[in-house]
Amino acid sequence: MMKRVGLLFLSTLLLLTGCWGGDELEKEEKIVQEKGKKDEKAIITGEINTGEKYYRSIFPFEPGGARGVIRYGVDNRLDINEFEMGLMRIAQDTFSTDKYFFQEGQILNEPTVTNWLKRSDEDPGKSKSKLDQTGLNPKLGVKVDEGDPGYKDKMLEANKNNPKYLSYVLEHNYLVQSGDGKVKLGGVVIGLSFNSTYYYDVNQQGLIYPGEVKLERDKVKQEAQKIAGQVASRLRTDAKLKDVPIVFALYQEEERDSVTPGNFFASGVVKKGSNSVSSWEDVDEDYILFPSDAASKKKRSDYEKFTTFKSKVQEYFPNYIGVIGKGYYKDGNLERLTIEIPVQFRGKAEIISFTQFVATSALGELPNVPIEVYIGSAVDQPEALIVKDETTQEEPFVHIYRK
Repeated sequence: MMKRVGLLFLSTLLLLTGCWGGDELEKEEKIVQEKGKKDEKAIITGEINTGEKYYRSIFPFEPGGARGVIRYGVDNRLDINEFEMGLMRIAQDTFSTDKYFFQEGQILNEPTVTNWLKRSDEDPGKSKSKLDQTGLNPKLGVKVDEGDPGYKDKMLEANKNNPKYLSYVLEHNYLVQSGDGKVKLGGVVIGLSFNSTYYYDVNQQGLIYPGEVKLERDKVKQEAQKIAGQVASRLRTDAKLKDVPIVFALYQEEERDSVTPGNFFASGVVKKGSNSVSSWEDVDEDYILFPSDAASKKKRSDYEKFTTFKSKVQEYFPNYIGVIGKGYYKDGNLERLTIEIPVQFRGKAEIISFTQFVATSALGELPNVPIEVYIGSAVDQPEALIVKDETTQEEPFVHIYRK
């Protein structure tokens, strides 16, 4: 018999809680968090049983200094989610989830991040931050008066020849217990997100002229490593960051309207006492849409299994059922599969029956990896959730939404 487990509330806790643990939440651990000259009591959240590793965090919650700014730099919501979540995944190679605790970035504030995303010849504005405020994107290289008849064409050409590469800078802090009942900063992870296509506008006398240019991957990689070196030098000027390791993760976004996110392509560590990344390591990650020509050509075996699953699901209803999958690949291997099934239901009984069919009859056709299946109505209303976390798990977790 299938287990009906309320996962909706559970999913909201994943970001803030720990990795694989026992079946019950561990007791919260009281510590003292150092805040300048004042010591305040804080709590380390307990561990929770999930399908992935997550860092425990510090309560009360301290919002990041640049909280919310990412939506102005990264266009696609899928990229925002993957950039944030993937950054924690890469952090685990250096900062163990058993030893370190997560906290949003407290060093880089909104003015600093905003100014870093500008061009190097733009006015950085006034800031109280000790960090260098010069923009990290290339100079535009042209100064033209808006009243010049050739203003629009010259500005469009200048943007095309001098695209902005860097789209966002994301900071995560990792705290460690200092041995005397307190926590202190143990390391920092900096995510640098880069455009795959640079979108720009030229405004002349109230009229907006759009433009775009696709960026070559090799050129992006070259610019990314150069910008990372500049950021590393700037961070070391802050007293709090002089003696902690800093991990850099380089990410490239997908197109604005892409249905899959981009991916990380390189990472490196600025070791304690150093001002630069000692060496860069390639990160082999990718997201592939099912069904698609790319999936058919690159991942034929997984494509065929997904096609069989899709055909079986569509046999249930006489009307068409859309089935869309997104596979996450690491080092060429499928690590996780997320599936969305929108259906026009006529009642809860249909939802329950269809969910039972998918979970017990169709799910076995898919590759043996962690799988999430989201079943919803045609109006984007969530109706059911199926989760298969472990590859050895015989029965998936199933939740039917009552609303």
